[in-house]
Amino acid sequence: MLVFSLATTTASAQFKGYFQIGMSGSAFRGGDLNSTSPIFRMSGGGGIRYVYHTGFEFETGLNYVVKGSKLEGNIDGSPIIAVSEITYVELPILIGYRFRSIGQIQPRLLAGPSMAMRTDARISFRAPGSDLEQSETDETVAKKDLGLLLGLDINVPFKGEILTFGIRSVFGLSNARTDQDKAELHNTSFGLFGGIVF
Repeated sequence: MLVFSLATTTASAQFKGYFQIGMSGSAFRGGDLNSTSPIFRMSGGGGIRYVYHTGFEFETGLNYVVKGSKLEGNIDGSPIIAVSEITYVELPILIGYRFRSIGQIQPRLLAGPSMAMRTDARISFRAPGSDLEQSETDETVAKKDLGLLLGLDINVPFKGEILTFGIRSVFGLSNARTDQDKAELHNTSFGLFGGIVF
């Protein structure tokens, strides 16, 4: 995810707001799936950062993100391609650290838990080689998804502001399925973001 941030290190701690937008890829892991591949969707959000002069930061906010996966399998002996799309509002609670600048570049590391609340879940089906698609609400998806977020940004000064380019990944820790009789399924996402901190 490409991230543009406005951030300065001062002698005292201070609040800063931020907004970011980018592209993320997501896929399922675990479970009893035979063949999966990632889906790519736009994502973004905003929030606040509490910045300490020591380099430590606290960050929280709300993000819009679509997770899920492309699936291939068989239904009643016929090959089928399915796409699961789960829309979440994600609340991360992160601790960050700004490292010493390397020239004009300042690296920033982030980590912490992330709770995602499902707002919609749909699954679509089609036969290989066919454009005819059927879509329906997927009631088998859990309402909440707990994950661990890891991120790395680099802050670069630009015309009096600071641009930040970063990557973020969320490793799902909770079962994305409501059916406890099936093997657990977990979301995994990875993205590039860009935004502004003000």
